Order: sequence, then C-alpha cells, then structure tokens
Amino acid sequence: MSNLLTTDSVMTPMSTGNLDAKVNADRRQQHYDQAKLWEKLNFSQQYSVCTLGQFGYILTYVRYLNDKTLAILKLGGKMATINETGDINISPYIKCR
Repeated sequence: MSNLLTTDSVMTPMSTGNLDAKVNADRRQQHYDQAKLWEKLNFSQQYSVCTLGQFGYILTYVRYLNDKTLAILKLGGKMATINETGDINISPYIKCR
C-alpha cells in the first residue's frame, strides 16, 4: 500500500519518513522568504516590524486588503498586525487556517 497525503482533496504521493514532502504539499504551510516579505513593506511598516522584532515577533505574512498592505507577525500563539501607516495592533481579530 502506498503512502498518500490528502491536501484540499488532492492526493499527493509521499515517501515514508519524508516530512519535507508533507509540509510542501500543504499550501497553507508554505515557507515564505523573509526578504521577499520585507520588500513588500513600506518604510513605516519596516520600522514597526523592527520594533516588534525586538520582542521576538517574526514577520510571517503580508496581505493586501482593499489595495492596502497589512503585515502580520507572530510570537508563539500571539499575533500582531501593522498597517500602511506603521500602526501596530497587538490584539487583532484574525482567523488563521
């Protein structure tokens, strides 16, 4: 019997013990290059990311909502957002899949 990984109704072959294949197959757990995320931010956002970085927050996602850029950072189970003006929200209402 072959090992198969089911992801969003797609069957993907997976070798036994290969955790990289499992992570790569799940689109919701994609690895984003920090430099690429950084380039998407304006100067105000970059400054705020550095400020939160001093407390251990890590830039995780950059999303576009209504033609505006929103930076999303994580620290353990906590999340923070930074809007285009650099304002930090350490208690945003965000649902992560």
